[in-house]
Amino acid sequence: MTPRLHARAPQTLSRLTRLAAVPLAGSVMLGGGGAVFLIAQMGILAHIITDLAFRHHHALNDLPYAGLLIGCVVLRALCQGSADTLGDYAGQTVTSSLRMEAMEHLFRVGPVGLSGQDSGRMATLLSEGIEALHSYISRYMTRAAAMLVTPLLILAMVAKLDGWSLLILAITGPLIPLFMALVGYSAQSLMDRKWTELLLLGASFLDTLQGLTTLRLFGRTRDGLTILAHQTHAHRRSTMAVMRVAFLTSAVLEFFSSLSIALVAVLFGARLLNGTVAFQEAFFVLLLAPEFFMPLRSFSASYHDRQNAQSAFTPIAELFTLPPLCQTDRPSSTSAPLQSVQLEKLCAGYGDEPDVLHSLSAHFNRDQLTVITGPSGSGKTTLLRVLLGMMPLRSGQGNAQRADGTECPLASLTIGWVPQSPFLLAGTIADNLRLASPHATEDALHDVVQQAGMSDIIATLPEGLQTSLGERGAPLSAGQIRRLALARALLRAPQLLLFDEPTADLDATNAAHVADAIAHASSGRVCVVIAHRSDLTRYAQQTLTLSNGAWAQTGAVS
Repeated sequence: MTPRLHARAPQTLSRLTRLAAVPLAGSVMLGGGGAVFLIAQMGILAHIITDLAFRHHHALNDLPYAGLLIGCVVLRALCQGSADTLGDYAGQTVTSSLRMEAMEHLFRVGPVGLSGQDSGRMATLLSEGIEALHSYISRYMTRAAAMLVTPLLILAMVAKLDGWSLLILAITGPLIPLFMALVGYSAQSLMDRKWTELLLLGASFLDTLQGLTTLRLFGRTRDGLTILAHQTHAHRRSTMAVMRVAFLTSAVLEFFSSLSIALVAVLFGARLLNGTVAFQEAFFVLLLAPEFFMPLRSFSASYHDRQNAQSAFTPIAELFTLPPLCQTDRPSSTSAPLQSVQLEKLCAGYGDEPDVLHSLSAHFNRDQLTVITGPSGSGKTTLLRVLLGMMPLRSGQGNAQRADGTECPLASLTIGWVPQSPFLLAGTIADNLRLASPHATEDALHDVVQQAGMSDIIATLPEGLQTSLGERGAPLSAGQIRRLALARALLRAPQLLLFDEPTADLDATNAAHVADAIAHASSGRVCVVIAHRSDLTRYAQQTLTLSNGAWAQTGAVS
């Protein structure tokens, strides 16, 4: 089971790695095992070469050693492959867990809390931003551990063979991570700029797509493309700057390692000529010297993964600082039907701004259609958001009364929601209906379609409920889409049914069909409609008018 984050994201990358402590530890252990087999492999190879070149052994005499060599090569490959697999698993564990927790947190923040956030920026962070952490976990962390384990094992072996080689490797080896750390301070600013430009590019691209119609109407489409082109070039330049630093750094590190290996080789060459060292020992150390620097070079090559992850993690962590506004609760244990929704002197508002709703009280009863009207800015949308649990109350309370006399919070109710512009995905009508209940049967779908007054329309379609919908719900009209959204809401068997301007922008015929469907759906539940038009007032048992966050007048329609 994938570990989960809790409450808030870790404040540092090092804390984030604790989610994958077990696979990372396994990867390090397997990497250490691979290092042991590597040393054995080089030792056996040095022994075989010495036997063949200087001891004049027949090749058949060294077949057992050849078998050991092949065994070490295979075991080392298995260890390294398993270590890389565990590293990838650790990266996937962390990124999938962080992405799920980020999405859940954004759902808790809700549309009210996210209204001031840039959608394109958040989409980039949740996709490429979190994906950048995968390389940090799977490559940087494992290579950082290998940078300590493998060189120490090799140094321990070299210490038994040659003191001069030990001194050279011990002095030159630490220069590589030290130099990498010094370069990292300047490279980090380049990586931060790269991520800032990527986030701006994602936000601008989404804004351009959303405003494409407006740009075209004003003849400014090319201007929007020009802005995107400039931002793309800026991101390309910052990316190339990061790559330039990475390549230059790799060149310098290769120089240090090559120089160290050359020093070891020159010293051994002179001592071999003088006969002060055995060939097998010299050859063994020379085989180990490049492998001593290999983990250090791999670590240095993956150092930019850490910088990339650090730049991406900072804005991701900022998402978790957004305060959760959506009210959530467990469903009530009682099965008694909902009798009414009661609001008592509630006040609500946004951020540090003044209250939008002022000491508002109301009762919405079962089997009663309540229509709330009022001018724009009177607080209708805020009241809907309170009923939907999308924002907290500053004072007062909202409760639900059940038929058995028990009370429960609004957040524990099953709520049906039909917005002014319903979302329909690219799929069949049945697929869109099953968004509310994935396992709903065909009979259940036909039942809610009939309740929403869509049965006759569905019957005229060539494939019925399996008809695929095109862009913006085509071939359905705006009124039919609203009724389809109502059917989808009814599929959840909601106790509280809410509507936002259900007849807005509809002609008189379609508005009448939608109003009839809403009036029929209000039976057996609490139903509240926000409306500007008067299409629904003739069906309403209660009409309320909001003005400046308070009731201006109330009335009942018989």
